[in-house]
Amino acid sequence: MKAYYILKPKNLNLEYLVRKYNHDFKFNTDFAYLVIHFVILYQSNKSSNYTRLHSKYLQKFNRIYYKHIQFLIENFPNDGAVLRGARYEKGKPFGYKLQKYYSDSELEIYTITDKSLLKRLNAIKLKNITNEMIRLNYYFLMKYFKDGKLTIYEPSLAMERINKISDKEKRLRNAKSIIKIMNGDTKLTLKPKTDGRVHSNITRLSKNARNHLQYDGEFLAEVDISSAIPFFLFLTMKYYLANRLTYVSEEFQYDISIIYMLAKMPVYLLNTEVDDFGGLVLNKKLYERFADRIFNEEVYSSKGYNFEKVMKYYNHEFKEQFGYYFDGNMKDLEKFAKKRLLSMLFAKTSIYKFEQLAFGSLFPQVLNFINEFKNIEQNSGDSKERHKKIAYCTFQFEAKTMIDKIAREYDKIHKGKVPIFTLHDCLITTVSYVEELKDFMEKKFIDLFEVAPNLTIEKSNFAIDSRQVI
Repeated sequence: MKAYYILKPKNLNLEYLVRKYNHDFKFNTDFAYLVIHFVILYQSNKSSNYTRLHSKYLQKFNRIYYKHIQFLIENFPNDGAVLRGARYEKGKPFGYKLQKYYSDSELEIYTITDKSLLKRLNAIKLKNITNEMIRLNYYFLMKYFKDGKLTIYEPSLAMERINKISDKEKRLRNAKSIIKIMNGDTKLTLKPKTDGRVHSNITRLSKNARNHLQYDGEFLAEVDISSAIPFFLFLTMKYYLANRLTYVSEEFQYDISIIYMLAKMPVYLLNTEVDDFGGLVLNKKLYERFADRIFNEEVYSSKGYNFEKVMKYYNHEFKEQFGYYFDGNMKDLEKFAKKRLLSMLFAKTSIYKFEQLAFGSLFPQVLNFINEFKNIEQNSGDSKERHKKIAYCTFQFEAKTMIDKIAREYDKIHKGKVPIFTLHDCLITTVSYVEELKDFMEKKFIDLFEVAPNLTIEKSNFAIDSRQVI
């Protein structure tokens, strides 16, 4: 019978509590840990909220579930309670959350071995969640999640790495994804009206956790687009200038209303400036040049701003991102510049004013194009959300290119025998095929757009020269 894996707080020892405190029923440790797993798995991002678990659902796994619940919420002397309970509310079942001592704990993987419980879990196992558009149009992506070949190498080590993530929400998201992959619990979703990207078990993993992914026993590797969003923004502007928006809407957009918005644009763009912007993107110099400009005093003093005030703003934002003030590390500065530029691109025009000044000193017409696009109303009810359209435009352009034009064709060429996974602006396959995939992507980009972005390969830390090593 296939094993089933769950999450538990590392500092929780139910076996010890069961031995120490009396109970008048046959305690099933695996079931009690399963209840705790449900509390962790379904908890809200807000720690103040309770996980609501219906009694009929719990009864499917254990007939005397309520006695286990009572034991878990019992406030034992010196040891306290494992769970806190919330009373029944109209329309809501009882709710539970871990006591702070346990909720703040690192997580670890627990394997359920109780055969009766395993049988029930396999029988009641939640259906794989896949929206209709994925099922109808992207089955070629689904099949590599469903064949049982996607696994986690050394799961305990993966959890150790996840536990080091400082952000609690990200840590929990990664832990959930690891467990779901181990249990074959697949979830693929796509929102065509927004980013158009396929979100899966893999996209929810951090880079360190993805290092542990294997397919059919072989580690995975990624082919990533450098400066993906600026690259697709560059392409969008080139098609706008060439008056080929219909081609973009038919081939590269889920939501064609975005292109209709572009057609309304009153802004004037210069081909030379767009080409200069694209040149920096293609030569991997955009963020470096932007970093130079954000600390250039003349950019701000010429507009009447106090440079000390500007530097105070940037220093504060730098510390928010890295946890310390800028110490001269140029790689950190470039990462900072990248985040400020992308945040500016996707924000309302009323904010990121200093960033706009810096970018506008390099590309005034491009900045004007971006801001005009954000300010165009598609209808009377979208004024609060209209600035997001430029993000949706570039995301959908990227997604349709990567999924429909490249990943799908790569899958056809190999007749579904070489795995292909998507991760927003990169594609993933096994280490032995990653060089071939990179070459294929470069050729496809040139076929489609007469230009290819910079592509880089990222291999698992456990894989060197296509040989798996520890």
